[in-house]
Amino acid sequence: MDLESEAKEYTVSVRTNDIHEAIAKTGTALAALVDEALLSHEPHEIDEECEFEEFARDLLRVLTSHSDALASSEEADTDA
Repeated sequence: MDLESEAKEYTVSVRTNDIHEAIAKTGTALAALVDEALLSHEPHEIDEECEFEEFARDLLRVLTSHSDALASSEEADTDA
């Protein structure tokens, strides 16, 4: 099998008129995808550097540090 036949396609679609809500939902979806990618990442030696893991963990740290702001944006739209 070639890689194209095994390739997955990921699509994130957000239906809203509010840019803040769209960003919050997209950020949540991105965090879930990155987390899934880390869990399925091929194991290697603990002391071996891995650029993907470093990138993914940094990205998750940033998304997590702003999750409260994103969640409050979504909640504000829901309450209206």
